[in-house]
Order: sequence, then structure tokens, then C-alpha cells
Amino acid sequence: MVRKSLENGSLYIKNDVLAMIASICVEDTEGVSIIAGFKDGVTGILNRNFHKNGITVIEEEDSISLEIKIAIEYGLEIKKTCEVLQAAILHEIESMTGITLSNLTIKVEGLTNSHTLVTT
Repeated sequence: MVRKSLENGSLYIKNDVLAMIASICVEDTEGVSIIAGFKDGVTGILNRNFHKNGITVIEEEDSISLEIKIAIEYGLEIKKTCEVLQAAILHEIESMTGITLSNLTIKVEGLTNSHTLVTT
């Protein structure tokens, strides 16, 4: 959970909220989807990091970082797509929460194919 000081108190933002913002940015980026697995949840429990649907929120003493595992549609330029996604996530988290992430790692772990095979 992230704590921000306000004029007359404090604001607490759950890690779920950061993961949700990142997830919406992934959904809004054409040709990109999140990859999630059982291993993420187990690793999160052991490392005390927050995992949700392929998104890991890593809290350290004075910084917050995210790691996102994605699949990209075959044929898209991987580097450019990741740069667009990274910029969108950083912008949305900062504009909505006032939090500046110390690091945002995007791991491309698969390719998807948008073409549907039709058999008769």
C-alpha cells in the first residue's frame, strides 16, 4: 500500500489500484494482452510482492515499481509497442495517483495470432 501525505491527513492507495490502472492501459493498447500464471501468485507470497493477473507491484522502502508480463500480437513491432505501453502506464499512474514509479519492466513472454482459422 502506498501512503501519500495530504494537507490534512494521509491518502492510502492499495497496490490493487496501481495494478488495475496498468491493466486498463494494457487493455487499451492494441495487440497486447496480459499473461498470468499460477507461479506468479506463489512467488508473490514468498517475496512479499503484490501479484495480480501478470502484474507485480514491488514495494521498497522509498520506491514503487511494476513488472508486467504480456503477449504481443504477431506482426507488431515489439520495441515500439512496449514503449507506447510503458509511456501510457507511467502517465496514467502519475496523473491519477501522483505516484512516480521508480521502474516499469515489461516482459514479452509470448505472441498471439489475431487470425482465426476456419475449418469446414
